[in-house]
Amino acid sequence: MERPGRNDLCPCGSGRKHKRCCLPHEAERRKFAVLLESTALPLLTRLARFAESAAEGGLETVARDEFPFWKGRLDKAQGARVVDFLMFDYRPRHFGRRTVEQFAVEVASGLDPAAREMLSAWVDAPRSLVQTEEWSGGFTTCVDSLDENVVPFDVFDVQVEWRPAPRETAALRALAVGGLFICAGRPIEFAGRSASDVADAMRRRHLDYVRTQRIVSLGDFLKASPKAFDEEAARPPAISTIVLPGA
Repeated sequence: MERPGRNDLCPCGSGRKHKRCCLPHEAERRKFAVLLESTALPLLTRLARFAESAAEGGLETVARDEFPFWKGRLDKAQGARVVDFLMFDYRPRHFGRRTVEQFAVEVASGLDPAAREMLSAWVDAPRSLVQTEEWSGGFTTCVDSLDENVVPFDVFDVQVEWRPAPRETAALRALAVGGLFICAGRPIEFAGRSASDVADAMRRRHLDYVRTQRIVSLGDFLKASPKAFDEEAARPPAISTIVLPGA
C-alpha cells in the first residue's frame, strides 16, 4: 500500500490531513501495538476468564443482582460492562478481595516484568467521567470532567466499536498500556447530556454519600460506589415543568 503524503487525508478515516492526525504519533503507536498484542491483550483475557470463573452465577445473574436498574435482556455493551465489573469491582465471597486483587495475588509472581507492572497499574484503575475530543486511528482523546489536574489522555477501544464525536460525555476505565490507554468494554454514555451536567449529578451523589455514609473524597466515593455512573446513565431524563405561552 502506498504511504500517504503529509497533506493527504489520513488513512485512519478521521477526515484530517495525515500530518495533523496519525503521522506525529506513528512511532508511539507502533510501540503501543506491540505491547498491546504481546502483553496487554493476553493479560486482559486471562483476567476476564479468571473473573468469569469466580462469578457466582452467569452474566445474566450478575446483571440482575448488581444492575437491577437495567431493563430487558443484556445487550452487547451491557454484557461487556458486566465483565468489566466482574474483573475490577466485584468481590466474590470466597475471596474477600476484588477479583483483580485476587488475580494479582495469584499470578503476579509468574508474570514477566512488563506484565507485572501493567497489572499493578490496573488493580486500582478508576472509572473516569470524560469529555471526548478528537478521534485518530482508533484513539479517542479524553478530558477528565471531574478532576482538572488529570492531563488529557488517549484511549484505544479494544472492541473497535467506540468512535465518539467531539464533546461527547462518557464514563470509562482507562487501563495503562505504556504511555497510552485502552478501554476493554464499551464506555458508558449519557444520552446526549453534557459533561458538566453529568459531573454536577455525580457531585450531588457524592454529597449525599458524605451526608448519609461517611466523609470521603470524590475519588474514594467512586471507588466505593462503582455502579454510580451506570445508575446515572440509566436515570430517566428530567421532565421540564416550564409552560410555554400558548401551550
